[in-house]
Amino acid sequence: MMNLKILYLLAMAAMLAPQINGRAVDLDQDNSLSASSSSSVPRMSRPNFVKITSPPPVQITQVRGSTIELECEVMGSPTPTVQWVHGSGQTADWDDATMNIISESSPTTMARVVSRLVLDHSSHASESTYTCIGRSGGQMALASTTVYHVEAARANFTDLMKPAHHLFMHLKPARVTLHFRALFEYMGSTVILPCKTVGRPLPEVTWKNEEGNAIGSMQDPRFHTLPTGELVINDLRWSDMGSYTCVAKNAISKDEAETFLYPIRPN
Repeated sequence: MMNLKILYLLAMAAMLAPQINGRAVDLDQDNSLSASSSSSVPRMSRPNFVKITSPPPVQITQVRGSTIELECEVMGSPTPTVQWVHGSGQTADWDDATMNIISESSPTTMARVVSRLVLDHSSHASESTYTCIGRSGGQMALASTTVYHVEAARANFTDLMKPAHHLFMHLKPARVTLHFRALFEYMGSTVILPCKTVGRPLPEVTWKNEEGNAIGSMQDPRFHTLPTGELVINDLRWSDMGSYTCVAKNAISKDEAETFLYPIRPN
């Protein structure tokens, strides 16, 4: 599994090769960056870019009273911000339909960001539009979804369950709404892996490594989890390469999201 992930990330890095003085650079076996020509001192300057690598569906139907989710994956350098807007520009920032904005990290970072918009209530209109917007380095990419709102069939199972629905209406399952799918970052830097969540009660967030063991300062003082759920890794090392899983759990359910971290050693 690890070898397949490494091959996948190396292939992605090759496609998006950074530029040094206008030339492509090679990733050596020791994971350092070297210029294709030795006539000048290597200086890395990866071009800024952003693109949506997995857009939400073009259209989807929501039965009134039901919950739907829209997922959008954005790739970029520097690490892109991701935002959802409703209609002609209103930010989708109510309750469980959060903006899922993350701030850009260092200008040399490259990441794939997954953002999920949870819609557990439908509009009174017959249709609504939600747009995923990815931004990085002054560039923008977007993709929109049209949600058609329809009435539920009468005298169906949903109607029979209305008493139970009212009983549990204030409880909502735990869901991870934003995380990195993959992150490239330089060794020696401080890495922050986001894990934004929604749910009622508010989910508790923990992290585990590839072996399924809990991650925290008790295991390694370089690692700690912020109250908001992010995993912080100080002084990034080559040995830190691998998968990190965010676990969001509340009284209703549990949700997980995995991030693959790839340290890069600059010259």
